[in-house]
Amino acid sequence: MCHGHTGTIVVVKVAGTDEIVGGYNPLAWDNSKSEFGYYDFMMKSFVSDFTQDRLCQCEIDPILTKYEKPIRTTSDNFSIVNYEVFEIIKKQIPNCTIR
Repeated sequence: MCHGHTGTIVVVKVAGTDEIVGGYNPLAWDNSKSEFGYYDFMMKSFVSDFTQDRLCQCEIDPILTKYEKPIRTTSDNFSIVNYEVFEIIKKQIPNCTIR
């Protein structure tokens, strides 16, 4: 549904753990791949506990390490139990000024 859309929020449940990782991805979502890479998860990081296997990879890249804290404590590949992708849509509100 979000294939090809830019500006998405991705939330994934890591298999075998209580981890949920996710955040904002400014790049186009590509659901045709059998694996996720760190470019799919270039995001502001948040980690909380939630508990279709797809292989995931969160690598540490010197260019992409602009986060307050890492998304995960390891850069190993991991499988996910489930994921959700949400498209961000800017909404124009008539006669509304943001200050």
